[in-house]
Amino acid sequence: MSRSGLEKALYDIIAGKQARESFLADSSGFLDRYRLDPQERADLGEVDLPALRERGANPMLLWGMWMTFGDRTMSGYLSELRGGRTLSIRKDRDNG
Repeated sequence: MSRSGLEKALYDIIAGKQARESFLADSSGFLDRYRLDPQERADLGEVDLPALRERGANPMLLWGMWMTFGDRTMSGYLSELRGGRTLSIRKDRDNG
């Protein structure tokens, strides 16, 4: 497991507009910049917050992803962590 690479990628996505735009435009290319194992790449590429939490990702970084791509409510965040899969990033990719 390469949690430091995972957390660096999460931080960059939520803290930097250019990194976020790069991730949204080409998540695979963006993730090439980080030392991630194949499952971390998949979980982060899918923005699978429950899987990322199980891998030990920092809860504040997961909250930051939610605040960036979610509806910004605590109930929505908790639903997402239970597998609700409501993040707008997924909807945008499915519709675009």
